[in-house]
Amino acid sequence: MTQLDTKPLDTEPETVKKQPIFNLPWIIPALIGVMAVIHFFRSSIADQEMAYWIIIEFAFIPARFSNVELLALSPYSIYWSSITYGFLHADWVHFFMNSFWLLAFGGITARRLGFLRFMILFVMGSICGAWLHYVFHIGELSPMIGASASVSACMGAAMRLPAFSETHFKGDITKVGIRSLLEALSNRQAQTFIVIWFGINLLFGTGVVDLTGNGNSIAWQAHIGGFISGLLLFGLIDRIFKNKP
Repeated sequence: MTQLDTKPLDTEPETVKKQPIFNLPWIIPALIGVMAVIHFFRSSIADQEMAYWIIIEFAFIPARFSNVELLALSPYSIYWSSITYGFLHADWVHFFMNSFWLLAFGGITARRLGFLRFMILFVMGSICGAWLHYVFHIGELSPMIGASASVSACMGAAMRLPAFSETHFKGDITKVGIRSLLEALSNRQAQTFIVIWFGINLLFGTGVVDLTGNGNSIAWQAHIGGFISGLLLFGLIDRIFKNKP
C-alpha cells in the first residue's frame, strides 16, 4: 500500500492513534433520514397531484431554463432545483444504493471536514453534477433526481485522503495531511477505483447495461460532474474554515 510521508505526531494519545477510520458523524444518518422521510412521503402519503408537484418544483429539469410553460408553472425552482433534486429518489432501491455509498464515502469525508465544510462539499457536488448533466441534455423535459452526484463528490474527495488506500490507517484523520491532486491521481488504488467507477458509469449510463431493468436511464454525467468536483475542490474546502470543523 502507498503511504504518505505525513504521519500523526508521536505525542498524540494512544487512544487517538487507534481511533477507527469509520466513525460515523451525525450528519450522515441525518441526511439519510431526511431523504428517507421525503421519499416515504412522496411515494406513500402524497397523492398523485402532490407527488407530481414535488417533482416539478424540486427535481432538476434541463428544460426549466428555456421552456416558457415550465417556467410559468414553477418560476422560482431555477434557484434551488440544482440542489433539491438530490433529496428525491425514484424508488427505495435507488434510495438504499445512494445511502450505502453515502455511508461508505460520506462518513470518512464528513469526519475529516466536519458539518459545515462537508455540507459545502455535498452541495457543490450536487450543483456540479446538475450542470454537467444540463450540458448534455439542454432542453430536455425528463427530470433528474437522486443524491448520486453528491455521493460521487464524496468519492472524489476520498481519493485525496490517506485512509482511502491505507487499510490499517490508525491516525486521526482530522489532523493528517491530504494528498495533492497529483499524488491522488498517481496512487494505484485510486487509479484502479477511478477506472472501474468511470467504466461502470459509462456502461450503465449509456444503456449498454440496464441497471434498473425498466429502461430508465442513469444520469452518468451528473455522477461524473459530482466526482470531479469532489476530487478538484476537496483541497480548497479542506482549508476553509479550518478552525471551525
